Amino acid sequence: MADEIIEELWNAKDAIAKEFGCDVRTLVAHLQDRRMEEKSRGIELSSVKQVSKQKDERTTKP
Repeated sequence: MADEIIEELWNAKDAIAKEFGCDVRTLVAHLQDRRMEEKSRGIELSSVKQVSKQKDERTTKP
């Protein structure tokens, strides 16, 4: 089983390397661009706050 997992990881690594021409700088630039795109989209926190509030209410009730 471990060999299958290692093989899958190596295949993923090889696919990423091939996609970016084995150039780490190109890969890093791509990841930075994606990070900036995600930041610019923003995140709606109202639903997260509601879930947290519900959890707090459940833990404080006897």
